[in-house]
Order: sequence, then structure tokens, then C-alpha cells
Amino acid sequence: MGLLANDFVLREDNCNLSCEYCLTGQSNFKARHSLKLIFEPPQRDTYSPSGNLGMRMHGVVEGISRSSPLPIIKVTGGEIFLVRGIMHFLRKLSKEYATVVIQTNGVLVNDEVAAEIESWGNACLQISLDAVSYEGNSYRSTSERQHRMVIDRIFSSLERRIPTEIYLVLTDRSVPWLAHTLESLLPYHDHLQVCPFPVRGPEKSKFYFRPEQIPLMREILDRYDRYAPVLPPRAYWRRLVRFLEEGGRTFRCHLPRFAFTSFDDGTVTPCPNIWFNTIGNVLTEDAGAVMEQIGKTAFYQLLLADKPRVDACKGCFTPWDTLSMYMDGEITIDELCSSPMYSAPESRAAIERIARDYREGRSECSASSSHPTSG
Repeated sequence: MGLLANDFVLREDNCNLSCEYCLTGQSNFKARHSLKLIFEPPQRDTYSPSGNLGMRMHGVVEGISRSSPLPIIKVTGGEIFLVRGIMHFLRKLSKEYATVVIQTNGVLVNDEVAAEIESWGNACLQISLDAVSYEGNSYRSTSERQHRMVIDRIFSSLERRIPTEIYLVLTDRSVPWLAHTLESLLPYHDHLQVCPFPVRGPEKSKFYFRPEQIPLMREILDRYDRYAPVLPPRAYWRRLVRFLEEGGRTFRCHLPRFAFTSFDDGTVTPCPNIWFNTIGNVLTEDAGAVMEQIGKTAFYQLLLADKPRVDACKGCFTPWDTLSMYMDGEITIDELCSSPMYSAPESRAAIERIARDYREGRSECSASSSHPTSG
């Protein structure tokens, strides 16, 4: 099964911020997640090709790439820049993939790091944020001083011409500041896309914006032309408003056709958005055999159903949704690939191939069902 992206999660329980709504802190996917170690003081790991962590990292990435070459690898955490020497690993990946997506909170991305990432020419930064103001970002920043440090680093990175996506989490605190945040980011429109999505997770009700705040989202849609230079296609915003007004997801998700998640311990799971099912382990099992299971297990039938059937899916909306929108004909391939993550020609070709295979498969099924054989 040809795919688009490996969402590679590195030390997911180790971060230098303590976002109150952190999904790892709410996850029961692994034993250490249930202990909420994400809220413990951060630890500085060290990467080296011959070290334990480094050998695991290379084992996972290389095991997957041998059986399933991909144009995109996304490296996320935790906070990956807590790993000393991580740039050596990212530098290697930049030579092996069409696009390397680096997800970070931005705090440890100094000028030297940003300059090198920019020099590669095929890296995309994904920076997590709630709002530019402290009031709107206070679920992520524990003090105004910390917030100012975060914002200064993010805007310093934006001064570089690195293709960047801001993963903007919508909460009851950030939504009132949304217009202000978009205005603040407009000057970087030539290399920036801002991707708003609602806070998620089993404890989201503590942070979710209130019903009376939903009209604020419609106001942004009404003023879409003002913010269009930094936003995904208008159809994305319409789908987001629909999700909010209907109280959840009622439309199909195609993400597992395109991407999966792998962890530095070798675990592979079918959905980058929600970790709740294991396909196998590419370090302790035959990597090719594990990858062969992608798209074929019974759980995929649930994830790819015409309408969401898993409760966690019903409450999920993320920037990955643009892939589903393309599959459903709501946006064009040009609109989809305007995103820094999907802009490489290799990624465009992979997306079109996956879509073509899916549509041809549906046509065959439709033709078969309309011409039943007699028994």
C-alpha cells in the first residue's frame, strides 16, 4: 500500500512546556502515558547513531522506508529539540525525503538552528500555538515571562523564509484572540499557513470554547478574504464551522489512507491524530510484515467508514483534514498542495496516486454491486 507520510513520534512523554490540554498527558495508549509523565520536568536525551535512542530511531525509520518509501516524514514529540544532537538526525532525513516536517513548540529553535533548517530547502516547520497574546495562550504558557520567550522565538523563526505551518489550537481562551493572532501573522504570508483546529482529547471540555463563542468563528469566515493569505482554503473554514455547529464530526476521514504514526520504540499505529490501536512493532517484528498490515486490519474499516463510528473520531478535527477534503472533492489538488507540508512534487504525485486508486476501487465495487452474479 503506497502511502504519503510517516508521522514519527520521538520521546512523546518529554516536553519543556506543560500545556494543560496535552494529549499525551491524557493518553492511555502506553503505560507511561497514563502516568502523565509529560508534566514532569523535561529531560535532555542525546542522539548519536550508536546510542540506544539513535539506534532505535534509525531502526524505525529505515525499517519502514525499506518496505514503504515515502515522500514525507514528520518528526514530532514531545519536544524534539530537547534531544541533544537531533539536528544530525534531521539533517540526514533531509537528504532522504522530499519533505521533512519538524513539529516543535519553537522555544529551542534558535537562530543557528533556524538558519540551517532554512538552508536545506525541503524542511517545513510546524509550530504549535494557541494565540499570540498571553491571555489567549495561557493554557500553554504558565507565566507572561514564559509566554514572551515562546513568542519571541516563534517570530524570530518566522523572520527566516522556512515554509511554516502554525498549528493553532482553538480553546475558550484563544478564540476571542483569533482575529488578533491572524493579524499578527499576516506579514509572514509568503511562507506561512495558519491551521486552526479545536482542542481535542478526553478532557477537552475543560478547555473547549463556549457555544456563545462559535459566532466568532463565523465572523472569521465572513472576513475570510482579509485573512486568506495565511489561512487554508475557504472550504476548510466552512468545514471547521460545520464541525463546531454540529457538535462533532459527521463527515468521512481519509487520513489513514495517507499516513500512519510510528514511535521511537518501534510501535506503529494507523492514525496520526489518535493513538488507540497498534498494528505492530517494526523493531521487535519483521518491519515488512508490519507495514504490510497497513490498510488491511479490521480496525481500518472502522477508521475509514463513510461516517465516523469511533467516539474519538467523532470529536476529531485537525489540519490533516485537508487530505479528506481533497478526497471528497471539496478542494482541488492545487489548494491542497499550497500547504508547505504537501508542496513537493513527489508528495503531489503520491496524493494523486492514492486518490486515483481509491476512486478506481470504488468504481469497481459500484460496478460489481450493480451487476450481481446469479447463483
